[in-house]
This record gives sequence, C-alpha cells and structure tokens, in this order.
Amino acid sequence: MFLEPNETPYDLHWRMFGTPVRVHPMFWLVNIVLGWDAAMRPGGGGFPILVLWVACVFVSIVVHEFGHVLVGRLFGTHGYIVLYGMGGLAIGSNQLPRRWQRIAVSFAGPFAEFVLLAIFMVAFIFLGPYLPPRWDPYVETVIAFMVWINLFWGLVNLLPIWPLDGGQIAREICQAAMPQRGTAFSLGISMVVSGVLAVHMLMASHGRPLIPIRYLNFGDMFLAFFFAMFCVSSFLALQAENERRRHWDHDEWT
Repeated sequence: MFLEPNETPYDLHWRMFGTPVRVHPMFWLVNIVLGWDAAMRPGGGGFPILVLWVACVFVSIVVHEFGHVLVGRLFGTHGYIVLYGMGGLAIGSNQLPRRWQRIAVSFAGPFAEFVLLAIFMVAFIFLGPYLPPRWDPYVETVIAFMVWINLFWGLVNLLPIWPLDGGQIAREICQAAMPQRGTAFSLGISMVVSGVLAVHMLMASHGRPLIPIRYLNFGDMFLAFFFAMFCVSSFLALQAENERRRHWDHDEWT
C-alpha cells in the first residue's frame, strides 16, 4: 500500500548521516492541509502556527525514518528515506534475512519518536524558564504538536494494522507461529482492528464513541477515513492472499 512515489522536478534531495533523503512535494501539501483548519480558524494563531505544525511533522517523521535506517544499517542494509503525502518510507532497511532483525527495524521507527519526545521534554524542562514570556503560546503549541505526533501517532503506528510498523511486526510474529496461515491471520487482525477504530472514530465524532475508554473518547473524521482506508486495504490483501493459497494448494495436489 505504501509505495515509493515517482520523482518530480520539485523534490528536495540531500544526504544526512550518509543516507539519501528525498522529500516529495505532496509531503508539504498534505501536511499544510492537515494543519490548516487548526491554524487558520479564529484564535488558531494563523500562519506561524501552521509553519510550526509542518516543522514538527517534518522533524518527527525524519527522526522516525532514521530510526529504521540506522538500525537496519547495524544489520547490514543501506536504506534511504522518502517523505511523501502518506508520511515517510525507509526504503530497503527491512530487507534482512532474520525475522528478529526485521522486527527490530520495524520497531525502531516509533521508538525513535518516543526518544525524540523525551529529549524534547527534558530540554523544555531545563530551558523553558529561560525563554521569553512572549514565546509561551508558541512553546505550548509546539509541545502539544510534538506529543500528538510522536506519542499518539507513534502508538498508532504500533497497532497491528498492515502496513504500519505494528502490522509488519504482527505479520512477522504470525508467520513464525503459523507458517502456512500467518500472513492471512495477520491481515485478518489488521482488518478487524482498523475497522473497529474507523467505526469508533466515526461514532465518536457524533458524540457516541464505540470504545468506552477515557483517552479514546474523541472522534475525528480524518482518522475515521484513515482507519477505514487500512481496513479496505487489509481486506483486499486478505482476499489476494487467500486466492494465492488456493492456487498453491491446487498446484500442490495436481
């Protein structure tokens, strides 16, 4: 589902820590759209807040992808990073022979975000008292953005939803436990989890959350669409996997 986009004349290219990085123009456009409503509504802070949002997303996703790349490099791969409309990709980092190595690379992305958030919060605790008081609204906004992006989205990324990092980890575990049916089982888990969350976000946006958990009692139409997209994608992948297995079983016995 997450495919590397074609290059355009407007891509940004550079190398960081020996790793090629490419930023597709859709990365900027999608994140501007995501932050536009909160920044431009009355009292939202306007253009400076929108810039802070895009900057926080950019830094967080670069750190996330470098988590994948650097751990993959420890095991011998040489990946590269692409930022695009759906977030980021660490191409080639997970092409490893051992299952535990692939799991470690998948987990490294969200873990890098958690570390980034911890470093940011410690820095704020020590440096916050020395910042000019006029910066307080912007500092509070950046803190909220960093928590949302690195904690909330980091945890979402660890859900067993394919092809998120958690979905890749779940697939590896299921394939190890059930060599014949592991892929299909992991896709079934992905479909159920993403479907339930899509319905929950849709219902919660109308004040009737499906999951009665305090920290999940909010609704968001974008998140409802986000999870619904993964649910459909997992269903189609499950259908394709079942069809592949039927052909394999038929070929084996004929």
